[in-house]
Amino acid sequence: MRGNKLLYAILFCGAVCGAAVAVELTGTVSVNVTSDTAAAAKQKAFNSAGRDVIARELRNYAVAEQLEDAIKNSSNEELLNIISSSSVDSERVSDTTYSANISFVIDGDAARSWMEKYSVQNWLPASTPVVVAPENSVMIYATLLQPMADWMSLNAVSRAVSVDIATTNMVGNNVSFGVLDKDAAKFISALRMDGWNISRSGDGYKIWK
Repeated sequence: MRGNKLLYAILFCGAVCGAAVAVELTGTVSVNVTSDTAAAAKQKAFNSAGRDVIARELRNYAVAEQLEDAIKNSSNEELLNIISSSSVDSERVSDTTYSANISFVIDGDAARSWMEKYSVQNWLPASTPVVVAPENSVMIYATLLQPMADWMSLNAVSRAVSVDIATTNMVGNNVSFGVLDKDAAKFISALRMDGWNISRSGDGYKIWK
């Protein structure tokens, strides 16, 4: 089973990483930490929140068991190095307690380098410009409940009916892409045949399995 997961990860990376995809890696954690001093509590809060956000945001792009091991084996300083920015809201400080909503933005390239260092199989794309679908395109918004399998299914359908898809954005399990107007009807029909659920969304479609 573990071998199959690694194979799927490699295949999924081949499908996704070869495309120009914008990935947003952001997350917010609510913390309430007590320690000997407020400063110590704040440091513990940031360390814990950073680990939580990294685990939550990267699990959609990596083999879970390997990611968990890498996080456990990394120092707080090493993990914070892949955070590009942070912000704090609703901060409250007492003599020994720190509470806040802490938001982090993860640097995708730094995250990829860190995962490679710890031999974490992943399909996190390198930073690339966002692809803009041609004007004469129909937008499709896919929810990938099983990311690797569903993405491979989409690509298999597009190859079967000779329809090119222009991936414009990927956030977690959600992917948006465009297909040319002239190809939309046959692509949607092929998706239905492949077991995809489809609903209209403005001028485009939402799909899921």
